[in-house]
Amino acid sequence: MTKFKNYSSVSIALIALSALVALTSSFGGEIENLRILFITDPDHAGFADVFSGQVWRLLTPAFIHFGPIHLIFNLLWVWDLGIVIENRKGPRFYLGFFLVTAVISNIAQYLLTDNPYFGGMSGVIYGLFSYVWIRGRYDAAFNGIMRKATVNMMLAWFVLCWTGLLGPIANWAHTMGLLVGAAWAYIECKKLGLTQSSLPLPANAAQNLEYFSTADILKAESLRDWVRQQYLPEARTQFDTVEGKLKIIEVILQQKPIEARPVHEVQALEIVFADALVQETGLKWAVIDNDQQRIFVMTTADAPPVIFSLVPASKIMQAVIDANKDANLAALFRTSVQTIRENLQQRTNTG
Repeated sequence: MTKFKNYSSVSIALIALSALVALTSSFGGEIENLRILFITDPDHAGFADVFSGQVWRLLTPAFIHFGPIHLIFNLLWVWDLGIVIENRKGPRFYLGFFLVTAVISNIAQYLLTDNPYFGGMSGVIYGLFSYVWIRGRYDAAFNGIMRKATVNMMLAWFVLCWTGLLGPIANWAHTMGLLVGAAWAYIECKKLGLTQSSLPLPANAAQNLEYFSTADILKAESLRDWVRQQYLPEARTQFDTVEGKLKIIEVILQQKPIEARPVHEVQALEIVFADALVQETGLKWAVIDNDQQRIFVMTTADAPPVIFSLVPASKIMQAVIDANKDANLAALFRTSVQTIRENLQQRTNTG
């Protein structure tokens, strides 16, 4: 089990640099001390300073804060969101995310206002917020972190800032940070196959739900037999455990990818992965009969049932391809188990 830290090394560095800039500039009161940190010198036009070699100016406005409240409010968010990001993605990802989001939001703010007098971590914060929020909509590893009340508050504050009632605020930096974080998270989820339709199925699917017939049992068992035969002689014993099932799937897909396999082999891998989920969560096998075909699903035994589709083979294949990255087959399995359990818990809480 991964042990999460209760701090972020990157956040500590960002907080320290922001505090140093705040102290040396009297919280933004001594403008002369900030001239070297603004995106451009106020006496110069465009990006002349950046093009002359002062490239740090694209980043350093993020460390400028105008007043103690501005500083404290922003750095509390940096601390909280930074821990989430660094624990799940690592310090290098977090640092890279900060650099990209800060630079893009700073450039947007300057280009769209032609005013270099701005600063703060807010663009980065909205990037971190939207990244965690969107990842949580698709990825169980981020699910439940960004509560609905927090999302509503952040979006309400975003709109309030745009009204002008709170004075001059770097709203374009907020906007670009929000868009960059959301797009980044969605692209990652799409690449990992997390945006594909899988768990769970809508409630109306229960109308056509049936338990396994003899034909269904025989079909599923023949598919399992094919998987066992690919990994003899150990398969018979390994197939009894969750870890063994995942190992067999991984070995098979390393030999030949999904795209090069016939339909029955693809179905077999989906069945065995679902077998591991059933074994881990206590779900039951069932089918949905939609007149044209009988679709294998997993479901709860009680009524009304909660129905879960099988994890697509393409997602399983991607997890094997990414085995040395932050996504792998074991991680996909844990994510699927967590998604199932959270949906069951949600039903318990609302039942």
